[in-house]
Amino acid sequence: MTGQREIEHKIIIKDRKLLTVSGVKKVKSFDPKEIMLDTTKGRVTIKGRDLGVNNLNLEQSELEIEGQIDMLIYAASGSGESSKGVWEKIFK
Repeated sequence: MTGQREIEHKIIIKDRKLLTVSGVKKVKSFDPKEIMLDTTKGRVTIKGRDLGVNNLNLEQSELEIEGQIDMLIYAASGSGESSKGVWEKIFK
């Protein structure tokens, strides 16, 4: 053990309008319909309408998203599905 503590990953959704995520490593992409994040527990995709990033603090690994949240998806580990969506967008 290196003595370094793993950052806790937690997701809180309030009324499908406000989403708070901890354990965020990187925001891969975002637009008003989809936000893609890399977290300590893998790739997370949030889909909805009028999505926007209210607060991003990578030092504390926290992110707050506002908008109509319709779907939250964890990518399967090691399946390559997370990159498939990116390639589908590029070659449409």
